[in-house]
Amino acid sequence: MKILKISSRFLCAIVIASSALAAVSCDKDENFGIDANEQGIQGGDHGDRKEFVQTRKLLLFYECGFNSLYSYIKDDMEKELVKGFIPRNGRSDDILLVFSRLARNGNYVNQPSYLRRLYTDAEGTMVSDTLLTLPAETIASSPETMRTVLNYARSAFPSKSYGLIFASHGSGWLPENYFFDPSAYEREHSAPGGKAKSAPSFQRAPIPSGSLAATDPYFGMTRSIGNDAERIDSGPGSPYIVQHEMSINEFVSGIPFHLDYVLFDMCFSSGVEIYYGLKDVADFVMGSPCEVMADGMFDYTTVTSYLIGRETPDLKGLADDSFKRYDSRTGIERSAIVSLSSSAGMEALAATCKSLFETYRAALSVVDYTQVQGYYRSGRHYFFDLEDALVKCGASQADLAVLKNALDGSILYKNATPSFLGHSSPNSSGFTINSTCGISIYLPCAGTPLLDSFYKQEAWNSAVSLVK
Repeated sequence: MKILKISSRFLCAIVIASSALAAVSCDKDENFGIDANEQGIQGGDHGDRKEFVQTRKLLLFYECGFNSLYSYIKDDMEKELVKGFIPRNGRSDDILLVFSRLARNGNYVNQPSYLRRLYTDAEGTMVSDTLLTLPAETIASSPETMRTVLNYARSAFPSKSYGLIFASHGSGWLPENYFFDPSAYEREHSAPGGKAKSAPSFQRAPIPSGSLAATDPYFGMTRSIGNDAERIDSGPGSPYIVQHEMSINEFVSGIPFHLDYVLFDMCFSSGVEIYYGLKDVADFVMGSPCEVMADGMFDYTTVTSYLIGRETPDLKGLADDSFKRYDSRTGIERSAIVSLSSSAGMEALAATCKSLFETYRAALSVVDYTQVQGYYRSGRHYFFDLEDALVKCGASQADLAVLKNALDGSILYKNATPSFLGHSSPNSSGFTINSTCGISIYLPCAGTPLLDSFYKQEAWNSAVSLVK
């Protein structure tokens, strides 16, 4: 992999940009012409009428790629997707959908976005059917667009289960545009509803200065959940670029019905703030507590085989496959942390953490954050290992055992390479990974009063009172 491909990112998963896969429109998936011998057909009590019982699975790839990732997404989709499992188009076959909004060759002029169904026909040829075309001004990184796409998918293709892979730039729970240049953001913003409260008596970490574009050799413009660039013409000196991003709460509001899983191909996506925030809308969530390499979280030649290429989605198998593809590499390319959570264990984890945070509140306010396992580079000290934070706060063995039990009930899979972007080279900007519990957390002593004010808006903080 070339060094230029090592920007932090979260890919989007399945776009067919090749003109060889011509799109044709198709209507909703009606129950006409059903073969009574198909899987899922049961005899009814009314003559020859048959009742159809849904057995198929629906997987939606949501590509929020109207940003600097467009070229990576195009390469991955054209070279990898075509090698993977694509379902047929029978009434009981699984459904593979792709929503994509991509910049074209660095051109950020608004253009239509599309929802398509991918399948193989009777001759085994891959087909891309355009189902829905959204206006050029549509912003992919918005809850409204997500609701539109998801509602259409369920209406057109009612299924037994629904899964979502969301791919774009990301910076976890941080407010929109903060990660790019924290010092500039702090200068230009005040806390929601007024001026930020004064800092507590404990010492805070310094606020990073300078934009990532100027300071990070692997600059990838990592942001909140999703990122859309838009070129605006507003007079002299225009057009200029604005960014559209979502908070965790906005992302959750964009999911109109319960999903079996949400898988993130994006940076900083396994923060406990995200995992807890999604507990009521998805059974399982997968992501990474640190950045994701340009090759993406998943191997797109195999991802569909784990999710719809078998009777039951194999999320643990996919997580392990995702980790091993990076762990088998050498040098700085051996860089990954993969985590899979179960929403069923999130309330118990929150209850445990609330008690521990209160017990060790004083220690949390003065802990040396540089000694806590961090998942960040370029001075963006806003993502720390949850378990190691309490270890470094001097938590007792008994309390750590309680925490481990809660983590075991909520984190189904976790694995990490020895480092991220290397740690032995004198010029390395990476970090060593000594331990991981699979999820990150914010430490107020490494943050700011302004960040505290945003953190209080998270469902996780309402449950655990980390920031009061």
